[in-house]
Amino acid sequence: MVPDLAGVREYVGKLAVASNARRIVVLGLVLARELRLLEASLKPLEITTKPDMPRGTFFSTVKAADIGVSPAELAVAETGTVIIAASDESERLVTALPKIHVVVVPRSRLVSSLADAEPRISRFLAGASRGVVVSLISGPSKTADIGGMLVVGVHGPGELHVCLLDQELREES
Repeated sequence: MVPDLAGVREYVGKLAVASNARRIVVLGLVLARELRLLEASLKPLEITTKPDMPRGTFFSTVKAADIGVSPAELAVAETGTVIIAASDESERLVTALPKIHVVVVPRSRLVSSLADAEPRISRFLAGASRGVVVSLISGPSKTADIGGMLVVGVHGPGELHVCLLDQELREES
């Protein structure tokens, strides 16, 4: 639980130091604006967001990022699932390619169960003006397909961190 975006910035800064991260890619201008304050204090940390560059360059940046930070539409208490909607594939990759994924979700978007989430997801999809990919993420990627041994981070981040925020996130403009 973090009280505000400054708390998210502090958490991500500590995570960057602990993981020796050098590149962070952020979805959303509001989050990026707040996290860019880390660049001045944590050299040589580089923080990037999509509006900064063309799509192809952004894709290459996401592939090289150590930490991806994204907002979530909803979080489900029953399963620990975060629900993220992206209208562009490069945005979805922020949640899948970096070694560490940090999700920021306002506490007001926390629902009890997946059944409670369904009507909100349906309304969101019905209101979308173009195609949307909805991802339900319940933890770091893992598999036991190879010799029955559990391997974490095979098809996505090895770590998932959820910052439950006590304030609302402003809508992107």
